[in-house]
Amino acid sequence: MRSFHKSILTASASALAVMVAMPAFAQDAKPDAVDAVVVTGIRASLQKAMEQKRNSDLVSEVVTAEDIGKFPDKNVADSLSRVSGVNVVTGSAAAGGFGENERVSVRGTDPNLNLTLLNGHNMATGDWFVLDQTSGGRSFNYSMLPSEVVGRIDIIKSSAANIPEGGVGGTVDVHTRMPLDLPSMTANASVQGLYATRAEKWTPQVSGMLSWKNDAHTFGALIGAFYQEREFRRDGQEILGYASYDNFAGTGQTVLAPNLIGNAFFQQTRKRKGVDFVTQWQPSEKLELAFSGLYTKMDADNTNVNHMAWVSNLISANTGPAGSAGNALTSYKISNGILTSATWAAASPNGTKSRGLVQDDIFRTAHSTSWDLNLDGTYHASDNLKISGNIGYTKGEGATDDTEAWETYWETGMSYELGAPVTKVSYPGLAAVGSAAYLNNDYSWSWGGKVESPDEEFYAKGDVEYTVDSGYLKTLLFGGRYTDHTREVNYTAYSWAGNGVNSGTSLVDLGTVAGGMTPSNYGEDIGLSGQGYTVADRAKVLATLNGTNGGRNFAYYPPLSFAVQEKTQAVYAMAKVGGDRWRGNVGVRAVHTDQDTTQYSASVTPSTVSNQFGSFGARNVKRDYWDVLPSATLVVNADDDVVVRLSAAKVMSRPGYAQLAGAFSLNDTAVTGSAGGNPELDPFRAWQFNAAAEWYYAPEALLSVGVFLLDIDSYITSTTYKEYHVTEQTQKRLGTGKGDTFTMTGPINGDGGTNRGFEVTLQQPIGGGFGFIGNYTYSDAKTDLGKPIDGSSKHTYNLTGYFENDLISARLAYNYRSKFKSGVDRGTDMFQDNFSSLDGSVSVNISKNVALTFDAQNLTNEKLKYFVGTPDVPRAIYDNGRTFYAGARLKF
Repeated sequence: MRSFHKSILTASASALAVMVAMPAFAQDAKPDAVDAVVVTGIRASLQKAMEQKRNSDLVSEVVTAEDIGKFPDKNVADSLSRVSGVNVVTGSAAAGGFGENERVSVRGTDPNLNLTLLNGHNMATGDWFVLDQTSGGRSFNYSMLPSEVVGRIDIIKSSAANIPEGGVGGTVDVHTRMPLDLPSMTANASVQGLYATRAEKWTPQVSGMLSWKNDAHTFGALIGAFYQEREFRRDGQEILGYASYDNFAGTGQTVLAPNLIGNAFFQQTRKRKGVDFVTQWQPSEKLELAFSGLYTKMDADNTNVNHMAWVSNLISANTGPAGSAGNALTSYKISNGILTSATWAAASPNGTKSRGLVQDDIFRTAHSTSWDLNLDGTYHASDNLKISGNIGYTKGEGATDDTEAWETYWETGMSYELGAPVTKVSYPGLAAVGSAAYLNNDYSWSWGGKVESPDEEFYAKGDVEYTVDSGYLKTLLFGGRYTDHTREVNYTAYSWAGNGVNSGTSLVDLGTVAGGMTPSNYGEDIGLSGQGYTVADRAKVLATLNGTNGGRNFAYYPPLSFAVQEKTQAVYAMAKVGGDRWRGNVGVRAVHTDQDTTQYSASVTPSTVSNQFGSFGARNVKRDYWDVLPSATLVVNADDDVVVRLSAAKVMSRPGYAQLAGAFSLNDTAVTGSAGGNPELDPFRAWQFNAAAEWYYAPEALLSVGVFLLDIDSYITSTTYKEYHVTEQTQKRLGTGKGDTFTMTGPINGDGGTNRGFEVTLQQPIGGGFGFIGNYTYSDAKTDLGKPIDGSSKHTYNLTGYFENDLISARLAYNYRSKFKSGVDRGTDMFQDNFSSLDGSVSVNISKNVALTFDAQNLTNEKLKYFVGTPDVPRAIYDNGRTFYAGARLKF
């Protein structure tokens, strides 16, 4: 650690020396009339963002509304994806990747360790995907926040006493537009059609905004609205977890083998709609009030079908050495402890049939919402004293309004050979897909229900700023903040008597509910051509479930439900200081956390819930703790064009809600499970250090170099272990009273770790309307045991080229991030492989009020690839295709 602290100081001194010296070489090249140049459009937005960055007292980046409007950005995460030190992901480890950015990571920290604010306050969130709803993290789902509502985004990489706690990696503060900042009767609208190449469909994208203020500029109102549809189709292959087997096939070796190898087909219709408003009132020069609100909802109904090689069942059901009477295994290969290939015959020598193929057809009606109401006030009591504050309420919800799963299987042999990234699978002797014999398979199980995951917070804060301006002491700031936050997961599951009647038989089967086939071009771009299959029809599934065997019987399901109430009280004091060519701040923030968790277990007495799923008692744990967070920042104007920044702060982020009180759950098909939450977890705590030098060597031009260190005291991680469980499905599969050994995952406070690295940014206009922006971030994030930290890519870089004149505005943006650990999925570490994307946008000005727009995302049709441990152990590959937009933008 000492050596790296020395490296930080050395690098900072070197960067400072170079940047102080460089202006001397550039002075002769400066034009005499720079201040007379008037810039507009892209160049104006870059200049504005650069000035805000330069004047900040923090280590930060800024993205402006004009900058957002010139990119093919459809949500705020898209806008952040090209910022130095920021990574985005399209889905969680459990969900896999989709074709829209959802989460943000600052400087290689997990998305849950970054804080997102809306106009300086928290914004409740909701997730549409069921596994994200039940996992209950703290990251914000940016797919809920379209770029149309944004005026400016601040990406704050350092910390200060007056910034709310929660951002170990950084804080993203999204500022909406304000009516008193805009000309009266400002109006704009955008109408586009979206074409998704995988779904092969066009859908509408419409947004608009109107802003007004009175002649006295003392009262203004703004309203905006948006409606966006998007058809998703994702073709993929995924391996749903790996399990360890001792003495595999009597060899005496312990091997790691895939549980399920699935050809997955996902479809979804997303409908995102919402409205935002702001009213501002300045009744006097001393008082300003603003009342604002935002409502956004996304309907996200989806179908997920997986046609899977049932490896875990074949290994568990076949005992003894390969070729023995009770084992259908005919051949296999073990490499570095991994069962890389294996073949099972249709039956073992004693006649026991193999169950080598299983299919899950899962239908979900889902939505997510976020909304808030907020009142801000500022009162200038005197020339030296300013009092400000806000109060508000925000609520979000992720909900799966209904889920129906229909699982069937085939008695067939199976052969596989792991590939990177595509695994070869075949089913010797399986009837032709779609034939009567194929559809007459065996029924396994149906499950599902409803999930409601409300997320809500009441918040209030007050700040006092007193201008001293005496010597080095410039300003004193004091303040406090209170929040009352609740996060719940309420699961209502169904039981169906048909499970007991039909499981293990062909009384009902895939043929009972058969619909069509996967598209003829299924998997063609990922090596799965010709491997389509029959899928179920949702209406037929519902008709069978609701119309036979007494229908579905719904009841509250405690094992997948929990609640966390969290109240925080924070106070801070901070002093702003400065002198000739330098400024800074020093302060401390103290925050108290009251935490109350509720989770359920069949082993807790007395029982509080009893129904067809069993009897469960509530486990309630209350605890509280304090965090004292000092911080300091120094900004030095080393030269007229060079700014140097140094900062240090102690930061913290609380555990995810599901990490505290998450539900206990088992996946019988994959033979994996979650041990639930741990209410005794301590927060993530870390020391954050930054050093940066910025050279503003010409108008709209910038060269900056920064180094950073995040020294993590405690890191919450997951541990896996084996545990034996008896369930209804294990008994159906293995016999009455028999269970199986599940690979369980649970959260613990692990050792600490470090995240150290550097950033370089170059912004350069070339001339003739051309220019470019490039940045590179190196991040080396490891635990003290040398293991990777979730969300951290070692290498990230972005390169954007632009051209603009009075007629055309165009940009081409390339983004790359290297592999990173995306989380733990079904008991195994999951990594996303190296990924790059090329996006573009062109607008043609028909008049001063109308422009035609053309945008494209993922022009090179890159695939998302995931692996376990090393790239030669595949986890998943997904093809989301390209996305194109065409339309018009109007402004008045």
